[in-house]
Amino acid sequence: MLGASPVAAAPAATLNALKQVALVDLQRCLLETTQGTKGKKDLESVFAKGQSQLDKKTEDLKKKYEDLMAKRAMLSDEEIAKRQQELVVKDQELQQLYAQLQEDVATKEAQLTEKIYKNVAAIVKDIAAEEGLQIVLVRSPATVLYANPKLDITNRVIVAYDKKHK
Repeated sequence: MLGASPVAAAPAATLNALKQVALVDLQRCLLETTQGTKGKKDLESVFAKGQSQLDKKTEDLKKKYEDLMAKRAMLSDEEIAKRQQELVVKDQELQQLYAQLQEDVATKEAQLTEKIYKNVAAIVKDIAAEEGLQIVLVRSPATVLYANPKLDITNRVIVAYDKKHK
C-alpha cells in the first residue's frame, strides 16, 4: 500500500477544521465594549443613589430607636408599644426598599446583558460569514479549558461592536 493512510491525513483534516472554529469571551464583551462600560457605570450610579436613600432611612430608624431607648423610662407602656410598632413598620419598609433596589439593579443588568449578547451574536455571525467559520464557541473557564489564542476573536468583536453601536 503506497497511498496515503487515513491516519496520516487526519492531522491535516484537524488543522483545516480548527481554522473554521473560533472563540468569543462574552464577559469581556460585556465589560470592554463602550456600551457595556457605560451600562456598568449607569448600574453603579443607580445602585449608589438607591444605597444613599437606604443609608438615610437606616440612620433615621437608628435615631428613632435610640430616642426610644433614651426616653423609655419616661414613657407609658402604651406609648412604648406604639413606638416599637412604628419601628417595626419602618424596618419592614426599609427591608422592602432594599429588596426593590436589588431587584431593579438585577433587572437593568439582565436587560443590558441581553441587549449586548444579541448585538454580539449578530456581529459574530457577520464575522463567521466573512471568515468562513463553521462554529464560534463562548469562551469561559467552565466551557473551554484550553484553546489556542489564535482562535479567540473577542478583540475583533469588541472593535466591530463599538463601531456599530456607539
